Amino acid sequence: MENDYHPPSFSFGYAAYQNGPHTWKDLYPESTGSNQSPINIITRLAVVMQPSEPLRWSNYNSGPLSMTIANDGHTVILRGFWTSTTWPQLHGGPLTDTYDFFNVMFHWGPSNEEGSEHTLDYVRFPMELQIIHVKRGIKSPTDAIALGAKDGIAITSFFLQVHFLLTNKSQSLSQINDTDNPYLDHIISNLWRITCPGSIVYIPPFPLEWIFAPFDRDYYTYSGSLSQPPCSEIVTWIVQQEPIAISSSQIEKFRKLCSVEGPLLLNCRPVQSLNDRDVYFYEESLSRNY
Repeated sequence: MENDYHPPSFSFGYAAYQNGPHTWKDLYPESTGSNQSPINIITRLAVVMQPSEPLRWSNYNSGPLSMTIANDGHTVILRGFWTSTTWPQLHGGPLTDTYDFFNVMFHWGPSNEEGSEHTLDYVRFPMELQIIHVKRGIKSPTDAIALGAKDGIAITSFFLQVHFLLTNKSQSLSQINDTDNPYLDHIISNLWRITCPGSIVYIPPFPLEWIFAPFDRDYYTYSGSLSQPPCSEIVTWIVQQEPIAISSSQIEKFRKLCSVEGPLLLNCRPVQSLNDRDVYFYEESLSRNY
């Protein structure tokens, strides 16, 4: 599996000025398409479906041979390297083929009131974790874009939310401390090493299911685009409604990273118009033979 890390490209950004999302259309015309991402998911309007088979996660419990995190100037990218027989794959559910894991990307904002790209009933979460997969036979997202494969990429998305631990019933809200998620520690404890854009470092490898729980039902899915340039409309999005826990102090370490323009405090694209697309909510599969 190709893992094409390239030096950072700084032709786009997220600020409300200079090269922010409102300017992307000038260099990336696909960003004006009618099937763009992210979107606001209105839960009551989702079309309820029962897939013929559940969403299946293969080898997400396999430890990689090695693992890296990188700062490409726009986000943190997590990559792993497995043997061909243990490479993580995704299939089933809304997918009509098998998709190979490619990388994980993170999105955040300047405060805990914003940071996720997708919203759920207009609620925005502090962060969003996106797991990028490419269709079997396609080596990378770059190749999927070049091929124009409408189903070339599948992205599974998790919200990250600050959870508070109440240890004493007499505590006031101001006294309640949020707690670190230890399963994110291998990533977050090494973020200081990739402060500068273009940095890439090896970290202790771990199975991907440490940082998110594979799921097979009760998720949203729709057809959309890459959420950063070139914004190609070749993505099947699968959005988990249950967030992953993270602490405020852990999120703050992402905000200490830098882009070429300075502190990387915001890297989430604004919500795009749904444009009459259907959003589906997948319940339990009709197939019980897991």
